[in-house]
Amino acid sequence: MNTTCICILNYNNGLKTTRCISAVLNQTLQNYRVIIIDNRSTDDSISVIQEFLEKNKLKYRLAEHDNKSWDSLSCPDEILLVRSDRNGGYSTGNNIGIRLAKSVNIFSNILIINNDVELGENFLEEMVKRFEDLRKHYRTGRIALGAIELGVDGKIRHTGFHYLHLLSGIVFSSPVFPSLRYIVGSCIFTGIDAPLLDESFFLYFDDTQYSKILLRNGYILENSPGSFFIHEKERRFNLGLQWQIFKSLVHFYRLRYPFLLPVVVPIRLLLLLYLRLKSMMQAKGFTQSQ
Repeated sequence: MNTTCICILNYNNGLKTTRCISAVLNQTLQNYRVIIIDNRSTDDSISVIQEFLEKNKLKYRLAEHDNKSWDSLSCPDEILLVRSDRNGGYSTGNNIGIRLAKSVNIFSNILIINNDVELGENFLEEMVKRFEDLRKHYRTGRIALGAIELGVDGKIRHTGFHYLHLLSGIVFSSPVFPSLRYIVGSCIFTGIDAPLLDESFFLYFDDTQYSKILLRNGYILENSPGSFFIHEKERRFNLGLQWQIFKSLVHFYRLRYPFLLPVVVPIRLLLLLYLRLKSMMQAKGFTQSQ
């Protein structure tokens, strides 16, 4: 039977990570191993995760990762908690898990999930079944899957894909305009031979770039309609995050569609200004209503 390596990336939010682990432990399909990669958190994440694992009597091993010694790590039966030597962002952190999974001869598949997602009980079972069905249908293992994302209200946010409108740089949850389809990075399931992520992307548009890498390597992008997860997202305006999104977008377009930069950059800057003004007005209205 196929064994799946589940990679969970943590940075400064050990509590969310423990909730994610709890959902993983409740899966109907138990043929998996968990690797938790801590992106050099500056809070007590490691202690919180360790306390949770010990409280639930789960076998685990804490290992330090750096560029010189990661090859010496092994993947035992217990949960592996890896502390990175730096915060390299989404791509670098997940690549640690992927490289580690590739270094041992026990895994058939890899599941990358955000630490702020909660998987449905039959999530992994449905995902593996879908992968195997598609592998037989397409006669290739070069397949990558997304899953159905639900909000905390139970409504579907997307079906595993987002769609980037190339002329505006705006992302939609459905293909309302001619756009680039890509698997959303909060959940990506693929075979063990999958390529690594592009580490020049720290945060945001890393999944867009990864989907382009997968396609370039002959992968078929699909989804698993039977796999659901709840994603808890921060809805408040955050200028720092919005600026990071903008920088990552410019980086993506510079690599893939440089001729569109003169169109996309002004539109995104105007959108960023609009979101900032809207946030300020909402905050002012809230203050006045108190």
